[in-house]
Amino acid sequence: MWACELIDAGYRVLGIDISEAMIELSRKKVPEADFRVGSLFEVEIPPCAAVTAISEVLNYLFDAENEDLSLGRLFQRVHDALVPGGVFVFDVIGPGQVPPGDKTRGFSVGEDWAVLSEREEDVERGTMERRIVSFRKAGEYYRRDDEVHRVRLYDPSGLSAELERAGFRVRTMRSYGGLPLSEGHAAFVARKPL
Repeated sequence: MWACELIDAGYRVLGIDISEAMIELSRKKVPEADFRVGSLFEVEIPPCAAVTAISEVLNYLFDAENEDLSLGRLFQRVHDALVPGGVFVFDVIGPGQVPPGDKTRGFSVGEDWAVLSEREEDVERGTMERRIVSFRKAGEYYRRDDEVHRVRLYDPSGLSAELERAGFRVRTMRSYGGLPLSEGHAAFVARKPL
């Protein structure tokens, strides 16, 4: 868990999530951090050295505040909260994950689990829907969980321009260090100038 890594490295951590269940889980796993239920698009961002949004956080449309908003306003709020030299690190997925009018299916299997997925893009809306079915062995039976994720797809060059308009110096990456991102993903390191 990212918050645990940051605490272990000596950072103070404030985590925000719109899901009360995820906040409760995070509080149990990393009690040294401060976790709050709220919208990333509305919560006050205190003065800080870094803001991170790892694993497609900005793509998800669970938050009604993200439905019709440009990320420009969020980028400006993050820029304003960062100290000079501060950094904003995040990643997003872009369009072209699924051929137009098509669906892609995939699966992953472990010793006592299986995950099935189906993805479909809406090119006109710039969104994608992922349907995920998970099976996990519980005793001699399997428990099933169904999820639907709706995400907005972002063009990396458009986001770089938005970040620059907010005052950042931007670097786009295809990996986090030695951990490559999957096809169609881009990571950003946006630094507030000194």
